[in-house]
Amino acid sequence: MNRLRLATPIVLLATLATLATACGGGSSKPAASVKPQNSSTTPAASSTAPADVAAAKAEITTNWETFLRSGTPQAKAVSLLEKGSTLGTALAKAAEEDKATGGKRSAKVTSIVFTSPTNASVAYKLHAAGTVLNSSGVAVLEDGVWKVSDVTFCTLVLLGNNEKPVKGC
Repeated sequence: MNRLRLATPIVLLATLATLATACGGGSSKPAASVKPQNSSTTPAASSTAPADVAAAKAEITTNWETFLRSGTPQAKAVSLLEKGSTLGTALAKAAEEDKATGGKRSAKVTSIVFTSPTNASVAYKLHAAGTVLNSSGVAVLEDGVWKVSDVTFCTLVLLGNNEKPVKGC
């Protein structure tokens, strides 16, 4: 595969991930008019944020960067993904896509904006196939753990699969 062929799905991925964040879906409904703020800024807890904002941001950052990193074991990925136990086929497809593009994917969370005590808009830099993309998605609090939303994950998998449906997503 040449670099252009690999880069095209990644560019589409970033675009659709941004659109998915703006559109929301399922239990992952971000507020489109909220401006991201620096992740080091800790706003006071309110009806749009969890009680411990700093702890929630730290957990989201760790969980997202772990989930999006190449080589994260599938069992760990399942635990960091909303409805992860139902997305095994899609997780396997994502692992195939990662391997096909060199297996050196990573992410760096750049900002987190809470839209409710159980949802947050997450901006991040995705490093994949030799390209760095600014992207965004949604974090959700599920069973007491901040996770990557199924909508965010499925958007990434769909794009990496040349927009062909993947079982489970």
